[in-house]
Amino acid sequence: MVRPRSGDKDQALVDAAISLFLSKGVKGTTIQDIAGKAGIGVGTVYTYFKDKKEIVRKVAFAFADRHHEFARDILSSRKKPLAKLNAYLLGFFDMWQPFGENLKGPMELAEAVFRWAPETPAMAEKEFLSTLQAILTEAKEHGARIDKPDEEARWIAISTASFFPLAGTPMKRPMGESYGRNDLKGLLNWLGRKLTD
Repeated sequence: MVRPRSGDKDQALVDAAISLFLSKGVKGTTIQDIAGKAGIGVGTVYTYFKDKKEIVRKVAFAFADRHHEFARDILSSRKKPLAKLNAYLLGFFDMWQPFGENLKGPMELAEAVFRWAPETPAMAEKEFLSTLQAILTEAKEHGARIDKPDEEARWIAISTASFFPLAGTPMKRPMGESYGRNDLKGLLNWLGRKLTD
């Protein structure tokens, strides 16, 4: 039977699982590996999680929670709307990077999340769009040329989607080079000029 979690051990297990899943893959990571990296006995792991599937679900929801907290912090900051948009998209890019790499670990973790925590990608998409909408609504209130924040948030999401690919999908420009943080900064600079002209 799984017992109520203690915050420190639970967090140590999640952090260990994330690190190992990204480096070794879900299939290549054992419960013993996770316990060792977390500095917790193997038996203790099973008092928190009944199997690896539950650990993957916890990891997926931990990322959703981190994204939510990050978005909340951006929205509640005293930055101007354009600075919030830049900070949010660049921060999201940094958060997302391990999952956009076409390496075995991230690919296996993405597959496991879709299989065992299929609701979490939709949660991330909803959080992404609602954060963009909130930033654009604030920008409109400050005089930016934004007509429909919900529609324009969708267009920003579509135009930036290639910066946040799922593991195993191409992250290439037509010229064959990978998209990077500087490309996203360039897009945001262009968008900033459009919003303030």
